[in-house]
Amino acid sequence: MLLAMALALVTLTVSAQRQYERKDFTFKTTKVKNAEGEIAEVLFGIYADGKLIKTYNYKLEPALSEEMAEIVGTFSEDDLNFDGYPDVDIYLGYMGGFANNTQHEALLWDQAQHCFVEPEGYSGIGEPQIDDEHKYITTVLSHGPDKRVTSYYRWQGHTLQLYLEDIWDMEDDVYVTFDDMLNLPLWRLDGKLDGRIPVIIAFQCNDAGDARGYIYYPKAKKPEPIMINGDYTREGNVYSFNVNEYLPGGRISGYIRFKHHRGGGWDDLVEGTWTNPYTEKQMQLTDVTVSHHCPKWFTKSLFPQKYTNTGISSITNP
Repeated sequence: MLLAMALALVTLTVSAQRQYERKDFTFKTTKVKNAEGEIAEVLFGIYADGKLIKTYNYKLEPALSEEMAEIVGTFSEDDLNFDGYPDVDIYLGYMGGFANNTQHEALLWDQAQHCFVEPEGYSGIGEPQIDDEHKYITTVLSHGPDKRVTSYYRWQGHTLQLYLEDIWDMEDDVYVTFDDMLNLPLWRLDGKLDGRIPVIIAFQCNDAGDARGYIYYPKAKKPEPIMINGDYTREGNVYSFNVNEYLPGGRISGYIRFKHHRGGGWDDLVEGTWTNPYTEKQMQLTDVTVSHHCPKWFTKSLFPQKYTNTGISSITNP
């Protein structure tokens, strides 16, 4: 009898809980000062039916004077992840350096859960520009005195994933579009064969274990990108690639085998070999740096053009 009453009470409590819709919410920003009178924190409250549902606490580093923090805490309600529901972008100020180096936080509306969630990868990217037509987010930051870098991001679930970066000269008068490259993240390896022959390997991977892209030899007599195609396997954060180099006409001109130990950027490690299929001469892949910088000669993906903001499984997701 007591058990039945307890279960009935739980059922009544759950059924009485309100399931909110996105339109039910309003927001309020409160700035908090430190002992020196500077704005050190922003409290962002979300309300429904006039009740405080949750408060998010954002610390400003460094703290800002009231004058510098005049527009800190302002927010917009754009559809950041292109799912048809307005989300929230909170501006937290200028972080120094290049003018677009600003701090933003986001809250995504999750219609399945009927609540806001904090995404990964959005904070710290700079000043986001939302492209509703192509469903990606870009930022432009400085890359030295005369160059800029445009970073292209797309959503994988609640994670904002860096897909590729374009480094361009401020005096360039030719615009290169990468819209046909934004179906999957791009990886780039800059290295040498046996420590002496410069080589660039740029490729993409799908969730079926396929790897496709190009290899490029900058010091060749007539340098041109050469297609590579193969597969990869994964164990933890180690990705093992088995790809071949194909000349026009389909003849294999090299076997490329390498392992990519993902460490989160600066700690990445790549080791492998390039082998001549006819002489079996083998050269070590050395001095490798890893990036998402897309070469100007790689503007169309070798994979089908398909993207959804519900998430694409790829090698960038550990």
